[in-house]
Amino acid sequence: MKIKKHSFIFRLTFSYVFIILISFGSAYLFHAILPGLFIALGLAFLSSLLLTRDMTLKVHKIVRISDSFSKGDFSHKIFLDSKDELGELASTLNSMAQNLEDKIHEIEIKNQHLVAILESMVEGIIVVDKASRIVSVNSSVEKIFNIPKKDLEGKVFLEVIRNNDISDIISKVLKKGEFTSCELTLMWPVQKIFQINASPIFKKEGVSGCLLVVHDITEIRKLETMRRDFVANVSHELKTPLTSIKGFVETLLEGALEDKENNRHFLKIIQEHGERLNKLVDDLLSLSHLESKEILLEKDIFNLRQQVEKVIMGFKEQLKKRNVDIKNEIPANSLINADKDKIEGVFTNLIDNAIKFNREKGAIRIYSQQEGDKIKIIVEDSGVGIPEKDIPRIFERFYRVDKARSRDLGGTGLGLSIVKHIVELHGGNVGVESVEGLGSKFWFTLPNTH
Repeated sequence: MKIKKHSFIFRLTFSYVFIILISFGSAYLFHAILPGLFIALGLAFLSSLLLTRDMTLKVHKIVRISDSFSKGDFSHKIFLDSKDELGELASTLNSMAQNLEDKIHEIEIKNQHLVAILESMVEGIIVVDKASRIVSVNSSVEKIFNIPKKDLEGKVFLEVIRNNDISDIISKVLKKGEFTSCELTLMWPVQKIFQINASPIFKKEGVSGCLLVVHDITEIRKLETMRRDFVANVSHELKTPLTSIKGFVETLLEGALEDKENNRHFLKIIQEHGERLNKLVDDLLSLSHLESKEILLEKDIFNLRQQVEKVIMGFKEQLKKRNVDIKNEIPANSLINADKDKIEGVFTNLIDNAIKFNREKGAIRIYSQQEGDKIKIIVEDSGVGIPEKDIPRIFERFYRVDKARSRDLGGTGLGLSIVKHIVELHGGNVGVESVEGLGSKFWFTLPNTH
Protein backbone atom coordinates (compact mmCIF):
# COMPACT_ATOMS: atom_id res chain seq x y z
CA MET A 1 0.00 0.00 0.00
CA LYS A 2 1.29 3.43 -0.87
CA ILE A 3 2.01 5.52 2.28
CA LYS A 4 1.28 9.19 2.05
CA LYS A 5 4.26 11.27 3.17
CA HIS A 6 2.33 14.22 4.60
CA SER A 7 -0.48 12.73 6.53
CA PHE A 8 -2.73 14.67 8.79
CA ILE A 9 -1.11 13.29 11.95
CA PHE A 10 2.37 14.28 10.84
CA ARG A 11 1.35 17.83 10.08
CA LEU A 12 -0.55 18.23 13.33
CA THR A 13 2.31 16.92 15.47
CA PHE A 14 4.83 19.09 13.64
CA SER A 15 2.74 22.14 14.29
CA TYR A 16 2.43 21.45 18.00
CA VAL A 17 6.16 20.80 18.37
CA PHE A 18 6.95 24.01 16.50
CA ILE A 19 4.76 25.96 18.91
CA ILE A 20 6.54 24.42 21.89
CA LEU A 21 10.01 25.31 20.56
CA ILE A 22 9.04 28.88 19.95
CA SER A 23 7.60 29.03 23.44
CA PHE A 24 10.87 27.85 24.99
CA GLY A 25 12.86 30.22 22.79
CA SER A 26 11.54 33.28 24.51
CA ALA A 27 12.13 33.01 28.23
CA TYR A 28 10.54 36.27 29.01
CA LEU A 29 7.32 35.07 27.34
CA PHE A 30 7.36 31.74 29.19
CA HIS A 31 4.95 32.72 31.86
CA ALA A 32 2.69 34.42 29.42
CA ILE A 33 2.58 31.50 26.94
CA LEU A 34 2.55 28.67 29.50
CA PRO A 35 -1.29 28.47 29.70
CA GLY A 36 -1.49 28.36 25.87
CA LEU A 37 1.10 25.64 25.79
CA PHE A 38 -0.95 23.42 28.06
CA ILE A 39 -4.05 24.12 26.03
CA ALA A 40 -2.21 23.20 22.78
CA LEU A 41 -0.89 19.98 24.27
CA GLY A 42 -4.35 19.07 25.52
CA LEU A 43 -5.83 19.72 22.09
CA ALA A 44 -3.11 17.62 20.46
CA PHE A 45 -3.75 14.71 22.85
CA LEU A 46 -7.50 14.91 22.36
CA SER A 47 -7.17 15.02 18.59
CA SER A 48 -4.79 12.07 18.57
CA LEU A 49 -7.14 10.10 20.82
CA LEU A 50 -10.13 10.73 18.56
CA LEU A 51 -8.12 9.91 15.46
CA THR A 52 -6.73 6.70 16.99
CA ARG A 53 -10.24 5.61 18.06
CA ASP A 54 -11.53 6.18 14.53
CA MET A 55 -8.69 4.17 13.03
CA THR A 56 -9.18 1.36 15.58
CA LEU A 57 -12.88 1.07 14.70
CA LYS A 58 -12.06 0.90 11.00
CA VAL A 59 -9.38 -1.74 11.55
CA HIS A 60 -11.76 -3.83 13.70
CA LYS A 61 -14.40 -3.59 10.95
CA ILE A 62 -11.88 -4.73 8.35
CA VAL A 63 -10.76 -7.65 10.56
CA ARG A 64 -14.32 -8.72 11.36
CA ILE A 65 -15.54 -8.79 7.76
CA SER A 66 -12.25 -10.32 6.52
CA ASP A 67 -12.83 -13.14 9.00
CA SER A 68 -16.25 -13.71 7.37
CA PHE A 69 -14.50 -13.87 3.99
CA SER A 70 -12.17 -16.55 5.29
CA LYS A 71 -15.20 -18.64 6.35
CA GLY A 72 -16.80 -18.41 2.91
CA ASP A 73 -19.37 -15.71 3.78
CA PHE A 74 -19.22 -13.06 1.08
CA SER A 75 -22.62 -11.51 1.82
CA HIS A 76 -21.05 -8.47 3.54
CA LYS A 77 -18.61 -5.91 2.17
CA ILE A 78 -16.23 -3.45 3.88
CA PHE A 79 -17.53 0.12 3.48
CA LEU A 80 -15.25 2.93 4.81
CA ASP A 81 -15.84 6.66 4.26
CA SER A 82 -12.18 7.44 3.77
CA LYS A 83 -9.67 7.60 0.97
CA ASP A 84 -6.58 6.93 3.03
CA GLU A 85 -4.55 3.74 3.36
CA LEU A 86 -7.35 1.93 5.23
CA GLY A 87 -9.82 2.88 2.51
CA GLU A 88 -7.52 1.44 -0.14
CA LEU A 89 -7.08 -1.73 1.96
CA ALA A 90 -10.87 -2.13 2.29
CA SER A 91 -11.35 -1.67 -1.46
CA THR A 92 -8.67 -4.25 -2.23
CA LEU A 93 -10.18 -6.78 0.20
CA ASN A 94 -13.66 -6.26 -1.31
CA SER A 95 -12.30 -6.84 -4.80
CA MET A 96 -10.44 -9.95 -3.68
CA ALA A 97 -13.57 -11.30 -1.94
CA GLN A 98 -15.69 -10.73 -5.05
CA ASN A 99 -13.16 -12.52 -7.27
CA LEU A 100 -12.96 -15.38 -4.78
CA GLU A 101 -16.76 -15.67 -4.64
CA ASP A 102 -16.96 -15.76 -8.45
CA LYS A 103 -14.29 -18.47 -8.63
CA ILE A 104 -16.00 -20.58 -5.96
CA HIS A 105 -19.33 -20.25 -7.78
CA GLU A 106 -17.68 -21.30 -11.04
CA ILE A 107 -16.08 -24.33 -9.34
CA GLU A 108 -19.42 -25.30 -7.77
CA ILE A 109 -21.14 -25.24 -11.18
CA LYS A 110 -18.38 -27.38 -12.71
CA ASN A 111 -18.60 -29.76 -9.77
CA GLN A 112 -22.39 -30.06 -10.23
CA HIS A 113 -21.86 -30.83 -13.92
CA LEU A 114 -19.26 -33.46 -13.05
CA VAL A 115 -21.53 -35.07 -10.43
CA ALA A 116 -24.44 -35.11 -12.91
CA ILE A 117 -22.24 -36.80 -15.53
CA LEU A 118 -20.94 -39.42 -13.08
CA GLU A 119 -24.41 -40.18 -11.67
CA SER A 120 -25.89 -40.60 -15.16
CA MET A 121 -23.25 -43.11 -16.24
CA VAL A 122 -24.28 -46.76 -16.38
CA GLU A 123 -20.66 -47.70 -15.71
CA GLY A 124 -19.55 -47.90 -12.11
CA ILE A 125 -16.92 -45.31 -11.11
CA ILE A 126 -14.65 -45.99 -8.11
CA VAL A 127 -11.86 -43.66 -6.95
CA VAL A 128 -9.33 -45.05 -4.45
CA ASP A 129 -6.37 -43.34 -2.82
CA LYS A 130 -2.80 -44.57 -2.55
CA ALA A 131 -3.74 -46.75 0.42
CA SER A 132 -6.50 -48.47 -1.63
CA ARG A 133 -9.13 -46.68 0.44
CA ILE A 134 -12.31 -45.81 -1.47
CA VAL A 135 -12.62 -42.03 -1.83
CA SER A 136 -15.72 -41.79 -4.00
CA VAL A 137 -18.20 -43.92 -5.96
CA ASN A 138 -21.19 -43.16 -8.18
CA SER A 139 -24.70 -44.61 -7.86
CA SER A 140 -24.04 -47.27 -10.50
CA VAL A 141 -21.51 -48.93 -8.19
CA GLU A 142 -24.25 -49.33 -5.58
CA LYS A 143 -26.46 -51.08 -8.15
CA ILE A 144 -23.68 -53.26 -9.58
CA PHE A 145 -22.37 -54.57 -6.26
CA ASN A 146 -25.60 -54.11 -4.27
CA ILE A 147 -23.73 -52.24 -1.52
CA PRO A 148 -24.89 -48.81 -0.19
CA LYS A 149 -22.63 -45.85 -0.94
CA LYS A 150 -22.26 -45.03 2.77
CA ASP A 151 -20.81 -48.50 3.37
CA LEU A 152 -18.22 -48.07 0.59
CA GLU A 153 -16.67 -44.62 0.93
CA GLY A 154 -13.85 -44.34 3.43
CA LYS A 155 -13.27 -48.11 3.56
CA VAL A 156 -10.36 -50.13 2.18
CA PHE A 157 -11.48 -51.65 -1.14
CA LEU A 158 -10.94 -55.28 -0.18
CA GLU A 159 -12.91 -54.83 3.06
CA VAL A 160 -16.19 -54.02 1.28
CA ILE A 161 -15.73 -55.52 -2.21
CA ARG A 162 -13.98 -58.76 -1.45
CA ASN A 163 -12.61 -59.60 -4.85
CA ASN A 164 -8.92 -60.32 -5.13
CA ASP A 165 -8.85 -59.92 -8.92
CA ILE A 166 -10.01 -56.28 -8.82
CA SER A 167 -7.83 -55.60 -5.77
CA ASP A 168 -4.80 -56.92 -7.69
CA ILE A 169 -5.60 -54.60 -10.60
CA ILE A 170 -5.70 -51.61 -8.21
CA SER A 171 -2.38 -52.63 -6.64
CA LYS A 172 -0.79 -53.01 -10.07
CA VAL A 173 -1.93 -49.55 -11.20
CA LEU A 174 -0.80 -47.90 -7.94
CA LYS A 175 2.59 -49.59 -8.20
CA LYS A 176 3.36 -49.16 -11.91
CA GLY A 177 1.28 -46.09 -12.74
CA GLU A 178 0.03 -47.68 -15.98
CA PHE A 179 -3.46 -48.07 -17.48
CA THR A 180 -4.87 -51.61 -17.17
CA SER A 181 -7.91 -53.17 -18.81
CA CYS A 182 -9.33 -56.67 -18.48
CA GLU A 183 -12.52 -58.74 -18.43
CA LEU A 184 -13.46 -60.48 -15.20
CA THR A 185 -16.17 -62.95 -14.24
CA LEU A 186 -17.15 -62.32 -10.64
CA MET A 187 -18.89 -64.79 -8.38
CA TRP A 188 -19.10 -62.51 -5.33
CA PRO A 189 -20.71 -60.19 -4.28
CA VAL A 190 -22.59 -60.65 -7.56
CA GLN A 191 -22.43 -63.21 -10.38
CA LYS A 192 -21.69 -61.03 -13.37
CA ILE A 193 -19.15 -60.35 -16.11
CA PHE A 194 -17.34 -57.00 -16.01
CA GLN A 195 -15.00 -55.03 -18.22
CA ILE A 196 -12.58 -53.31 -15.80
CA ASN A 197 -10.60 -50.23 -16.88
CA ALA A 198 -8.15 -48.87 -14.30
CA SER A 199 -6.22 -45.60 -14.69
CA PRO A 200 -3.64 -44.04 -12.35
CA ILE A 201 -4.27 -40.62 -10.76
CA PHE A 202 -1.10 -38.51 -10.69
CA LYS A 203 0.09 -35.69 -8.45
CA LYS A 204 3.46 -33.93 -8.39
CA GLU A 205 4.97 -36.55 -6.13
CA GLY A 206 3.73 -39.43 -8.31
CA VAL A 207 0.74 -41.81 -8.30
CA SER A 208 -1.77 -40.70 -5.69
CA GLY A 209 -4.69 -42.99 -6.49
CA CYS A 210 -6.57 -45.10 -9.01
CA LEU A 211 -9.73 -44.56 -11.05
CA LEU A 212 -11.76 -47.71 -11.78
CA VAL A 213 -14.42 -47.84 -14.49
CA VAL A 214 -16.56 -50.96 -14.07
CA HIS A 215 -18.72 -51.83 -17.08
CA ASP A 216 -21.29 -54.60 -16.62
CA ILE A 217 -21.17 -56.63 -19.84
CA THR A 218 -23.17 -59.60 -18.54
CA GLU A 219 -26.11 -58.91 -20.87
CA ILE A 220 -23.80 -58.30 -23.84
CA ARG A 221 -22.09 -61.65 -23.32
CA LYS A 222 -25.47 -63.31 -22.79
CA LEU A 223 -26.74 -61.87 -26.08
CA GLU A 224 -23.57 -63.01 -27.84
CA THR A 225 -24.10 -66.52 -26.47
CA MET A 226 -27.73 -66.45 -27.58
CA ARG A 227 -26.65 -65.30 -31.05
CA ARG A 228 -24.11 -68.13 -31.33
CA ASP A 229 -26.69 -70.63 -30.12
CA PHE A 230 -29.25 -69.23 -32.54
CA VAL A 231 -26.89 -69.55 -35.51
CA ALA A 232 -25.90 -73.05 -34.43
CA ASN A 233 -29.54 -74.10 -33.93
CA VAL A 234 -30.70 -72.64 -37.26
CA SER A 235 -27.79 -74.31 -39.04
CA HIS A 236 -28.65 -77.64 -37.43
CA GLU A 237 -32.40 -77.32 -38.09
CA LEU A 238 -31.73 -76.51 -41.74
CA LYS A 239 -29.01 -79.09 -42.23
CA THR A 240 -30.99 -82.06 -40.90
CA PRO A 241 -33.83 -81.96 -43.47
CA LEU A 242 -31.49 -80.81 -46.25
CA THR A 243 -29.23 -83.81 -45.62
CA SER A 244 -32.22 -86.16 -45.84
CA ILE A 245 -33.52 -84.47 -49.00
CA LYS A 246 -30.08 -84.65 -50.60
CA GLY A 247 -29.70 -88.32 -49.68
CA PHE A 248 -33.04 -89.39 -51.08
CA VAL A 249 -32.58 -87.32 -54.26
CA GLU A 250 -29.22 -89.02 -54.84
CA THR A 251 -30.85 -92.42 -54.24
CA LEU A 252 -33.57 -91.65 -56.77
CA LEU A 253 -31.04 -90.43 -59.34
CA GLU A 254 -28.96 -93.57 -58.92
CA GLY A 255 -31.85 -95.76 -60.08
CA ALA A 256 -34.48 -95.78 -57.35
CA LEU A 257 -36.60 -93.50 -59.51
CA GLU A 258 -37.50 -96.54 -61.57
CA ASP A 259 -38.31 -98.55 -58.45
CA LYS A 260 -42.09 -98.31 -58.41
CA GLU A 261 -42.31 -99.87 -54.95
CA ASN A 262 -40.11 -97.26 -53.21
CA ASN A 263 -39.93 -94.12 -55.38
CA ARG A 264 -43.22 -92.67 -54.14
CA HIS A 265 -42.18 -93.37 -50.55
CA PHE A 266 -38.88 -91.55 -51.10
CA LEU A 267 -40.66 -88.62 -52.74
CA LYS A 268 -43.09 -88.43 -49.82
CA ILE A 269 -40.19 -88.23 -47.37
CA ILE A 270 -38.64 -85.45 -49.46
CA GLN A 271 -41.98 -83.64 -49.42
CA GLU A 272 -42.24 -83.93 -45.61
CA HIS A 273 -38.75 -82.52 -45.13
CA GLY A 274 -39.53 -79.73 -47.57
CA GLU A 275 -42.64 -78.83 -45.57
CA ARG A 276 -40.57 -78.89 -42.40
CA LEU A 277 -38.07 -76.48 -43.97
CA ASN A 278 -40.89 -74.25 -45.12
CA LYS A 279 -42.43 -74.18 -41.63
CA LEU A 280 -39.05 -73.42 -40.08
CA VAL A 281 -38.48 -70.48 -42.44
CA ASP A 282 -42.03 -69.21 -41.83
CA ASP A 283 -41.53 -69.38 -38.04
CA LEU A 284 -38.16 -67.62 -38.30
CA LEU A 285 -39.70 -64.81 -40.35
CA SER A 286 -42.64 -64.51 -37.95
CA LEU A 287 -40.34 -64.40 -34.93
CA SER A 288 -38.04 -61.84 -36.56
CA HIS A 289 -41.06 -59.68 -37.41
CA LEU A 290 -42.39 -59.91 -33.85
CA GLU A 291 -39.02 -59.16 -32.25
CA SER A 292 -38.55 -56.05 -34.40
CA LYS A 293 -41.40 -54.35 -32.44
CA GLU A 294 -42.41 -52.68 -35.69
CA ILE A 295 -45.49 -54.85 -36.15
CA LEU A 296 -48.88 -53.13 -35.97
CA LEU A 297 -51.64 -55.09 -34.26
CA GLU A 298 -55.00 -55.09 -36.04
CA LYS A 299 -57.15 -55.18 -32.92
CA ASP A 300 -60.83 -55.94 -32.97
CA ILE A 301 -63.42 -57.16 -30.45
CA PHE A 302 -64.26 -60.82 -30.95
CA ASN A 303 -65.67 -63.82 -29.10
CA LEU A 304 -62.83 -65.76 -27.52
CA ARG A 305 -64.71 -69.05 -27.16
CA GLN A 306 -65.67 -69.08 -30.83
CA GLN A 307 -62.09 -68.40 -31.85
CA VAL A 308 -60.85 -71.31 -29.73
CA GLU A 309 -63.47 -73.60 -31.31
CA LYS A 310 -62.20 -72.59 -34.76
CA VAL A 311 -58.63 -73.54 -33.82
CA ILE A 312 -59.75 -76.86 -32.30
CA MET A 313 -61.51 -77.80 -35.56
CA GLY A 314 -58.17 -77.54 -37.33
CA PHE A 315 -56.73 -80.24 -35.03
CA LYS A 316 -59.65 -82.65 -35.41
CA GLU A 317 -57.60 -85.30 -37.23
CA GLN A 318 -54.65 -85.07 -34.83
CA LEU A 319 -56.92 -85.35 -31.80
CA LYS A 320 -58.62 -88.42 -33.29
CA LYS A 321 -55.33 -90.02 -34.25
CA ARG A 322 -53.87 -89.66 -30.75
CA ASN A 323 -57.19 -90.30 -29.05
CA VAL A 324 -56.95 -87.09 -27.02
CA ASP A 325 -60.07 -85.46 -25.58
CA ILE A 326 -60.24 -81.64 -25.59
CA LYS A 327 -62.69 -79.38 -23.70
CA ASN A 328 -63.31 -75.71 -24.39
CA GLU A 329 -64.55 -74.24 -21.08
CA ILE A 330 -64.19 -70.57 -21.98
CA PRO A 331 -67.48 -68.70 -21.26
CA ALA A 332 -69.72 -68.18 -24.28
CA ASN A 333 -69.92 -64.42 -23.66
CA SER A 334 -66.16 -63.91 -23.29
CA LEU A 335 -65.06 -60.98 -25.48
CA ILE A 336 -61.54 -59.59 -25.95
CA ASN A 337 -60.02 -56.73 -27.92
CA ALA A 338 -56.98 -58.15 -29.71
CA ASP A 339 -55.46 -59.05 -33.05
CA LYS A 340 -57.61 -62.02 -34.04
CA ASP A 341 -55.05 -63.69 -36.33
CA LYS A 342 -52.22 -63.32 -33.81
CA ILE A 343 -54.29 -64.77 -30.95
CA GLU A 344 -55.28 -67.65 -33.25
CA GLY A 345 -51.54 -68.27 -33.68
CA VAL A 346 -51.10 -68.37 -29.89
CA PHE A 347 -53.83 -71.02 -29.46
CA THR A 348 -52.55 -72.98 -32.47
CA ASN A 349 -49.07 -73.31 -30.96
CA LEU A 350 -50.30 -74.14 -27.44
CA ILE A 351 -52.88 -76.70 -28.56
CA ASP A 352 -50.41 -78.26 -31.01
CA ASN A 353 -47.90 -78.78 -28.17
CA ALA A 354 -50.63 -80.06 -25.83
CA ILE A 355 -51.50 -82.75 -28.41
CA LYS A 356 -47.93 -83.68 -29.37
CA PHE A 357 -46.67 -84.09 -25.83
CA ASN A 358 -49.80 -85.67 -24.39
CA ARG A 359 -50.20 -89.30 -23.47
CA GLU A 360 -52.41 -91.76 -25.31
CA LYS A 361 -56.08 -91.19 -24.39
CA GLY A 362 -55.01 -87.97 -22.71
CA ALA A 363 -57.01 -84.81 -22.10
CA ILE A 364 -56.73 -81.10 -22.84
CA ARG A 365 -58.71 -78.44 -21.00
CA ILE A 366 -58.95 -74.80 -22.07
CA TYR A 367 -60.45 -72.34 -19.58
CA SER A 368 -60.15 -68.75 -18.34
CA GLN A 369 -60.03 -66.75 -15.10
CA GLN A 370 -60.55 -63.09 -14.32
CA GLU A 371 -57.54 -61.39 -12.70
CA GLY A 372 -58.27 -57.73 -12.03
CA ASP A 373 -58.23 -55.84 -15.30
CA LYS A 374 -56.94 -58.88 -17.21
CA ILE A 375 -58.22 -62.25 -18.33
CA LYS A 376 -56.02 -65.32 -17.80
CA ILE A 377 -56.37 -68.15 -20.35
CA ILE A 378 -55.04 -71.60 -19.42
CA VAL A 379 -54.30 -74.55 -21.72
CA GLU A 380 -53.94 -77.58 -19.46
CA ASP A 381 -52.84 -81.04 -20.63
CA SER A 382 -52.29 -84.46 -19.06
CA GLY A 383 -49.02 -85.06 -20.89
CA VAL A 384 -45.43 -85.86 -19.97
CA GLY A 385 -44.85 -82.58 -18.11
CA ILE A 386 -41.67 -80.52 -17.97
CA PRO A 387 -38.68 -81.04 -15.64
CA GLU A 388 -38.32 -78.19 -13.16
CA LYS A 389 -34.84 -77.27 -14.43
CA ASP A 390 -36.20 -76.68 -17.95
CA ILE A 391 -39.14 -74.43 -17.01
CA PRO A 392 -37.16 -71.11 -16.85
CA ARG A 393 -35.94 -71.60 -20.45
CA ILE A 394 -39.05 -73.10 -22.03
CA PHE A 395 -39.95 -69.89 -23.93
CA GLU A 396 -36.47 -69.45 -25.44
CA ARG A 397 -35.91 -69.86 -29.17
CA PHE A 398 -35.06 -73.44 -30.20
CA TYR A 399 -35.15 -74.64 -26.61
CA ARG A 400 -36.48 -78.17 -26.39
CA VAL A 401 -36.91 -80.39 -23.33
CA ASP A 402 -36.68 -83.58 -25.41
CA LYS A 403 -34.87 -82.60 -28.61
CA ALA A 404 -35.16 -85.96 -30.36
CA ARG A 405 -38.88 -86.34 -29.66
CA SER A 406 -39.60 -82.76 -30.65
CA ARG A 407 -37.94 -83.19 -34.05
CA ASP A 408 -39.71 -86.51 -34.60
CA LEU A 409 -43.02 -84.74 -33.98
CA GLY A 410 -42.16 -82.02 -36.48
CA GLY A 411 -41.51 -79.14 -34.08
CA THR A 412 -39.21 -76.21 -34.94
CA GLY A 413 -38.53 -75.11 -31.36
CA LEU A 414 -39.87 -71.61 -32.09
CA GLY A 415 -43.56 -71.98 -31.26
CA LEU A 416 -43.46 -70.96 -27.58
CA SER A 417 -41.11 -68.07 -28.33
CA ILE A 418 -43.64 -66.81 -30.90
CA VAL A 419 -46.43 -67.18 -28.32
CA LYS A 420 -44.45 -65.12 -25.80
CA HIS A 421 -43.81 -62.25 -28.22
CA ILE A 422 -47.43 -62.09 -29.45
CA VAL A 423 -48.81 -61.97 -25.91
CA GLU A 424 -46.30 -59.34 -24.80
CA LEU A 425 -47.20 -57.19 -27.82
CA HIS A 426 -50.78 -57.21 -26.48
CA GLY A 427 -49.55 -56.08 -23.05
CA GLY A 428 -49.91 -59.50 -21.43
CA ASN A 429 -47.67 -62.13 -19.83
CA VAL A 430 -47.01 -65.83 -20.36
CA GLY A 431 -46.06 -68.60 -18.00
CA VAL A 432 -46.14 -72.32 -17.32
CA GLU A 433 -46.81 -74.58 -14.36
CA SER A 434 -45.76 -78.18 -14.72
CA VAL A 435 -44.87 -81.32 -12.82
CA GLU A 436 -42.87 -83.93 -14.71
CA GLY A 437 -45.10 -86.89 -15.53
CA LEU A 438 -48.33 -85.13 -14.49
CA GLY A 439 -48.91 -82.66 -17.30
CA SER A 440 -48.55 -78.90 -17.85
CA LYS A 441 -50.54 -75.68 -17.62
CA PHE A 442 -49.51 -73.04 -20.13
CA TRP A 443 -51.18 -69.69 -19.46
CA PHE A 444 -51.21 -66.18 -20.83
CA THR A 445 -52.98 -62.95 -19.90
CA LEU A 446 -54.69 -60.32 -22.04
CA PRO A 447 -56.30 -56.99 -21.10
CA ASN A 448 -60.05 -57.17 -20.49
CA THR A 449 -62.41 -55.52 -22.97
CA HIS A 450 -63.96 -52.34 -21.55
